Amino acid sequence: MGLHSKAMNVFIDAGYDNIKPDKFTYATALSACSKAGDLTAGKAVHGLIVVAGLSHHVFLTNSLIGMYSKCGEIDGARRVFDDSDELDDVSWNSLISGYERVGSVEEALRVFVRMRRVGVKLNSCALGSVLKSCSSLDGCVEFGKVVHGCVAKVGLDFDVIVGSAMVDMYSKNSLLEEAVKFFRLMPERNVVVFNAMITGFSRLEGEIPNELAREALGLFLEMQREGIRPSKFTFSSILKACNLNEAFKFGKQIHGQVIKANLQADEFIGSALIDLYSDSGSIEDGLRCFLSIPKLDIVTLTSMISGCVQNEQNERALSLFHELLAVGRRPDLFTICSVMSACASLAVARSGEQIHSYSIKAGFNKRTAYGNSQIFMYARSGDIDAAGRTFQEAEDRDVVTWSAMISSHAQHGRAREALRLFKEMKDCSIAPNQVTFLGVLTACSHGGLVDEGLR
Repeated sequence: MGLHSKAMNVFIDAGYDNIKPDKFTYATALSACSKAGDLTAGKAVHGLIVVAGLSHHVFLTNSLIGMYSKCGEIDGARRVFDDSDELDDVSWNSLISGYERVGSVEEALRVFVRMRRVGVKLNSCALGSVLKSCSSLDGCVEFGKVVHGCVAKVGLDFDVIVGSAMVDMYSKNSLLEEAVKFFRLMPERNVVVFNAMITGFSRLEGEIPNELAREALGLFLEMQREGIRPSKFTFSSILKACNLNEAFKFGKQIHGQVIKANLQADEFIGSALIDLYSDSGSIEDGLRCFLSIPKLDIVTLTSMISGCVQNEQNERALSLFHELLAVGRRPDLFTICSVMSACASLAVARSGEQIHSYSIKAGFNKRTAYGNSQIFMYARSGDIDAAGRTFQEAEDRDVVTWSAMISSHAQHGRAREALRLFKEMKDCSIAPNQVTFLGVLTACSHGGLVDEGLR
């Protein structure tokens, strides 16, 4: 029933009444601790298990590994695992899942290799966790292909859990053709498998042609024809695909289905709808979606602020930012960058300076993306010296940082400064992009430097 504290109270009362718990009692108590995230109580139950002489039971070993890993104490889970005299496939699976859950991807893969060496039988749980780990770790696709071979050998290639993890692994590693091939071979596909495939098509912004984004829309229709009910995750993923493909009419139809399913209050779907309407230029519709979400998180607020900036509603963006601060929400880096863009467009140096001060307090001033936004803001406001100071203080300059400063000098007629920075940029082995060249050519134009511009 989810009443974890009451479960623990009954467990304590049983002790007061001298009722001797058995292994099933202890396992249930550990489950209550893990679900409540109560590591202190979990350790106390572990102590009672040791005192009762039951720590050698593999059943309780597995419960302890699960409790420690779910409470974020993966080292405790590993100690229980290493100290146990008897382990089964559940023990190995629990430890692999624990490492995957806390993001220790390489350790999860090491345990999997060791598991194979000692001949422990594979199941869908272990393979699903390992494939998730391969999705998270850069350059791990070759290991994922080896796991795919193991999956085929044990006959689990058509398992739904393994199948969704396999599709996710291939798509996250930019191998969409392999993901599609595997997806099409699966005889049974549920909502999780469809979600993994739709997300795979929608994930690689700027790296995939429009026809692949359209493929995601086709999958959504196929899913409905098969009678599979879309989840919240399906709707947020397909709305992103609509946005990538500029299929705004299709996106509005999806919005209708969201309302029918009574999911318009979900913050992830709401954020995707705001992005859809903002990108299509329908900022008022985006605002209506924003106002229909009862629980506003930082992602939703940032989407709305970014949408306002994108549609040149900069005063409204600043107003929303002040509302965000008024309700005690802590802005993230993306929020700050969006608000800085609004200040730059309005050329309001005073507001930009206030946000600059806030960013220093919040520790965002060392981030490259923020520094780039600040350079633009000061340059647009006419304070080229403040823009220059921001540039000099930047610890990690990327092509955007250099281009922003070069363009700033060009806009203020400082042609020689722009060219000097362009030379420095090349000396630092930063490859210029189209914005850099536009800034340099503008500087040459304003400075009458025809020969330099030709060069």
